[in-house]
Amino acid sequence: MEYILKDLDDTKKFGHILSKTLKRGDVVSLIGDLGSGKTTLTQSIAEGLGIEENVTSPTFSLVNTYDATIQLNHMDLYRLEDEMEIESLDIDELLYPDGITIVEWASMAQSYMPRNLIEMTIEKTSETSRKIIINGKNKREKEIIEGLNENFSN
Repeated sequence: MEYILKDLDDTKKFGHILSKTLKRGDVVSLIGDLGSGKTTLTQSIAEGLGIEENVTSPTFSLVNTYDATIQLNHMDLYRLEDEMEIESLDIDELLYPDGITIVEWASMAQSYMPRNLIEMTIEKTSETSRKIIINGKNKREKEIIEGLNENFSN
C-alpha cells in the first residue's frame, strides 16, 4: 500500500494515526535515503503516543528511549560497521520490546530483526512530499494497513 504525504502537516497526521495502530511489541523498520524523513516521521509517531520530549535522531548514541503511556525506543543503525556491533546493545529488550521500537537503517543488522518486522519505505518525491510504502508481508503489516486505510486518506 502507498500513502502520499504532501507536506509536513500530512506527515504529522500520518504519524499520529500510525501511532494509534501500533501496539506493545511492535518493531518498525523505516527504510529510506538520508533526508527522506525517517526521523520526522518518528517525531510524529512519538507525539501521537503522547511523548512530550524533543525526539532526535540517535545517530551517535544508536538508541534513544522515551517514556509515556508506552515506551518508545528509537534506533539508528546507520553508523554500525559490522552487524555484530548490535550485540553491544540490549538487543532482546529493543527488538522484542514491551513498548514499541522504531529502527532506522535496520538493514545494517537484518539477521537480528524479528520475523514480524513492520517495514515502511519512505521516498522523497519533492522537497516537501513523501511516499510511504507498506507491502503487507506479514499479519502486523496487514493490520497496520487496515488501520491506516480506515483513518488516513490521501
